[in-house]
Amino acid sequence: MSEAGPLETHNPTKGWSKGPLVLIALVVVVFLVFFIGYLVGL
Repeated sequence: MSEAGPLETHNPTKGWSKGPLVLIALVVVVFLVFFIGYLVGL
C-alpha cells in the first residue's frame, strides 16, 4: 500500500503515525466487524 500515492519525503511517518494509525486500525476493524455481521445477517 505504501507505493500508492506521491512520495512524501517532507512528512516522516515515525513521529505522527502512532496515534492516527491505531485510530484508523480501530475504525477499520469496527467497520469490518459491522460489515461482516451485516452480510451474515442477510
